[in-house]
Order: sequence, then C-alpha cells, then structure tokens
Amino acid sequence: MINKIKRVILYTFSIYLLGSCSDFLDRNSLVGLSEGDFWKSEQDAVMGANALYEVNREFTNSIVMYGMMDDFTDISYQSWATGLTTGLFPANASLYSNSWGIFYKGIYRANTLLKYVPDIQMSDDVKDRTLGEAKFFRGYYYFKLWDYFGAVPLYEQAMNVDEAYKARATDQEVYQFIVDDMTDAYALLPDSYGQSDKGRATKWAALAMRGKAHLWAKEYGKAAADFKELMENSDRQLLGDFYTLFRAAGNNSSEIIFDVQYVAVQGYGIATDRNYGNARGSTTGSQRTRPTPKLVNAYEMKDGTPFDFDNFTNANGTVFDPNNVADWRDEASVRRLFEDRDPRMHQAVVVPWSTFVGQDGLEYLYRFPVITTDPLAYTPVWANGSYAWRKFVETGSVYTLQDNMPINFPLIRLADVMLMYAEAQNEALGAPDQRVYNAIDAVRSRADMPGLPEGLSKDEMRERIRHERMVELCGEGQRYSDIRRWRIAQDVVDGVWMTEFTGVNIRQRGFPDHYYLWPIPQSERELNPLLTQNPDWE
Repeated sequence: MINKIKRVILYTFSIYLLGSCSDFLDRNSLVGLSEGDFWKSEQDAVMGANALYEVNREFTNSIVMYGMMDDFTDISYQSWATGLTTGLFPANASLYSNSWGIFYKGIYRANTLLKYVPDIQMSDDVKDRTLGEAKFFRGYYYFKLWDYFGAVPLYEQAMNVDEAYKARATDQEVYQFIVDDMTDAYALLPDSYGQSDKGRATKWAALAMRGKAHLWAKEYGKAAADFKELMENSDRQLLGDFYTLFRAAGNNSSEIIFDVQYVAVQGYGIATDRNYGNARGSTTGSQRTRPTPKLVNAYEMKDGTPFDFDNFTNANGTVFDPNNVADWRDEASVRRLFEDRDPRMHQAVVVPWSTFVGQDGLEYLYRFPVITTDPLAYTPVWANGSYAWRKFVETGSVYTLQDNMPINFPLIRLADVMLMYAEAQNEALGAPDQRVYNAIDAVRSRADMPGLPEGLSKDEMRERIRHERMVELCGEGQRYSDIRRWRIAQDVVDGVWMTEFTGVNIRQRGFPDHYYLWPIPQSERELNPLLTQNPDWE
C-alpha cells in the first residue's frame, strides 16, 4: 500500500510537470514542457514514465468504466438510456472527443520521454525500462485509437503546434507502427519487477499487445506465435480461484499481465462499487451496469451441455416460460434453473435465490419477488427482475469509499491470452489441432468445467471460442472490441431489446453499420482539415 501511494504522488507530480489535464484538443499541451527545467535526472525519467500510467487510469475510470464498454454489447447494459446503446449517439458526443484527446495526450507524453531520456545520464537498466515503457504506451494508445477510430495520424515525435496536423495513415501503417513499438518494448522491458514496482508494464505485456495487433489485423500465424511464446516462457499462471481475480485480494496475481492499479485513496480508486455494485453493498451501489439474460443463459450446465429453459418445469409441472412472470415466483422452480451451472455464473453474477455478503458483513438472500421489508433480503436497485454483477463488487464492509475501491482493473490476463491463442491458431489452420483444445480446456478446467468435445470443425471451434470469451471475460470490456472485429455486432445487438429476466422489455438497442468505427471528432476535424471522417458519420 505504501508503495502504491508513493506512485500516486509521483503520478500527480509528473502530471503537474507535464502540463495540465486539458486534452489533446488543447494544442497548448503539445508545447507544455520546459526543456530547461526538466529531463535532467533519472528521477525525471521515472516520473515522466509514471505519467504514462496516469493517462491509462484516466481513460479507464473517468470517461466510462472500461469494463462497462460491455454495456454497448449483448451481455450487459446501462440502466439509464445511453446513445451508444440505442444507435442514436451523435458524432460530436464527448465520449469520442475525450477518448481521442486522452490517447493522444498519452502519445505526446511518450514521444516527449523518447526525445529526452536518451540524453540523461542514468542507470542503463532504468533508462531501458523507461524507454520501453514509452514504446509500450505509445503503441498501446495507438492500438486503442486504431480499435475505436480506425486509421489515425501517426506522430513519432513530440510535435510543435504547426507539426500536429497530419492526414490519417493507412490501416497497414498504423498496424505496423504498433507492432514495431511493441517489438522495441519487448526488447527493452524486464520480464518482472520487485514489489515496489508491481503494476509496471513488462515485456510480456508488450508481447501480448503485439499478438493482439496481429490478431486484429488477421495475421493469425504471427498472433499465435506471440501468444504461444508468452504462454510457454513467461511466469504467468492461471489463478486457481476465478472469483478472487476481481477483488482487491486478487491484485497483482499470477494471472495478470497488465492492469490499471488503484488504491483506496480519494481520487485514486476505481468506481466499480458504485457502478457494478448493488443496494446491499457497503457503499450502496447504483447498478448502473447490469448483466443481460442472454449472458446468464449462456452459462452451460456443469456437464458442458447448453442451458435450455425447455429442460425445466414451473410450479405446475409444465415447461418453464422465462417470459411469464408467474413462473419466476416459485422458489423451487427458479432455484433449479441456477443449480449445476458453470461455476463462473455464480462467481460473476448475482441471480435470484443466491446470497450476497454486504453491509456489516451480513449475508443477504436475493428473494424474488423482491421483499423490501426483510432486513436480510437482498434488495436490488432494479426490483422487477434484474441480475446484478458480482464481478468487481467487494463484499463485506472493509472498503467504504464508493468511487475509490482498491481493485486493480485487468486489461490483459493469461486466460484472455490463451483464448486469443486458441482463436488465432484455429483460424490459421484448416481444422483445430490439439493445441487449440489444450488452451481452451485449461481455461475451462480452472472453472471446473469439462473439456470441449473432440472432432469440432473449424467453424464449430470458432463459435466455441467466442462463447468462452463471452462468459470468461464478461464485464471486463473485451466483448465490445470482439464483436466489432468479428463483424457480428449488428447481428447480436441491432434491434435487440434489453429485458428483465422476466421478459419485460426495457429499451431497444441499436447498432447501425457505421458504429463499427467511432467518428473522428468534429472538433479535431475543424482544427485539422486533413482529417477525413469515417463512413456515414458525416
């Protein structure tokens, strides 16, 4: 904790030195450094690198919780209407311009470090590390821009104002730029750190991001090779307990490859307990984000067979109808729905007739229909048939700062890499080989689920991998990018209704074809006439 707070102080001081928090659209930030007063010592170099992490934290926590990107997909939704979920978000929305500004701020900081640190007299090891961090974050921020906006202008130097007006590069050029930066970062960064530097980017984070760039570019053989090297040569291992991964107790576990670090200090924690949390939690969360029935229904039975309501009966002995509120009122019938399911369901989601340890360390039971008069009844914010997140929600009353929980947020973890390896290897081959099965089965085995059936075709394996990514990584923000890169977002989102688990409609979703890419912010185009707009956002 002391080391984390020290880093927080360094982050804050480095932000002060590197300019104000105004985003990249404020062109003054491009020339905010005083060359004469900074970049003189090893400490300056380390502080400059620390500022790169602060940009990442800013995006993850202050625009929209990164995991809540899943709210723009089919597996979770925001409780209040949001344009990006309904298909009515305007091109000038602040989400787009703020994200663009944050990423380019990070790129500017990385370029500034790369300009000055080579001339500083300092330890070779620390110099390599800080240069590696700059290369990693520059590539990482370009990857995020590429993912959301498509091809963007490439800046390899800390630009003056009159140099910051380039046309968009090509997709291939952006992809290659990311690969080159991650290759350099891999060579420069250490493979691990001591306790005082936990949370810094390692060579394995760079290798994972290079693999992701290859995967997004459909260079499947290259992607599989990078993921395979990480799986075989890094010290990363699956954590035995899936549930612990998403609590403060799981911070800096053996599975994490790269994350955003948080502490329980005002202004430096993460707001998961407010947005993911529920009314019985110690901080009384708002359930701003909620899992969809589609996600919960996707969790298989414990024997690996699909869940199907047709296999269950209601109180009358007839087939359970999830769209009939009366069927949900029988405790015995509903309990059977959630028995003998993939254990990750209960570790990720609060379902009817399960328990939740909340305020004062008490165990609350989610009765449905909701009973508000029972002091030990779980009372969701939304009482008409709502699932709630268990992922990223602390139990008991140890932590009380609603917007400042000390849960590190995973951006890359080993299970994700193993599933990306399986995907890349499957796509690179004519039919899945044993290595594909081994990677997926290892993830499933950790969840105490059986391995996949033998003899799957390439297409069948592709669907299995996509299913596994959905249930393993739910609530972590990965699916929004997945369904867009797979080009299935319209199929699974557009025109689909968000519903309570009782079948009651809440709001219809929208995903027009042009939503596969975000619009280039209009404010940026007004500043830079060379920027062209993405299709159908004019």
